[in-house]
Amino acid sequence: MSPAETTRQWVADFVIRHALCPFAAKPFQNDKVLFLEIEDDNIEPCFMAALAQVQGLLEEQSVETTLLVFPNALADFDTFLDFVYTFEDTLVEANAHELVQLAHFHPDYAFDGVAEDDPGNLTNRAPYPTLQLLRVGSVAAAVAGYPDVEGIPERNVMKMRELFV
Repeated sequence: MSPAETTRQWVADFVIRHALCPFAAKPFQNDKVLFLEIEDDNIEPCFMAALAQVQGLLEEQSVETTLLVFPNALADFDTFLDFVYTFEDTLVEANAHELVQLAHFHPDYAFDGVAEDDPGNLTNRAPYPTLQLLRVGSVAAAVAGYPDVEGIPERNVMKMRELFV
């Protein structure tokens, strides 16, 4: 299975199955999620490819969210976080943060101040380094009728701890 297919399977079998994102199932089932491998092993071309996908997401209205999978780059978690923070800063500088929101996942994801082996980290662990691009308008519409959106991360951490301890 390709890295993009593996990530797609992870979304279905883990994220949706455990309802980690209560908004993931509908676009996934409606085939509105794009899984795209960025195969380069150098950070700069990966960054440029990710930026191009921001534009692509904004232009392609049939896609609700894009998961960019980096199978050959960003294996080091700290390097991945630097990439994400720089990418977020670039979106702000271009005023694209008003249109695109980011989520990010990594095989070695560990929340700050949380032990690496804590099952709560599983909420953000994916098979490969992955950057998710979400339309701000779609996110706003999805969360509008959902009670306690702010409580989702804490509930997810508790769920992982219950399931995997």
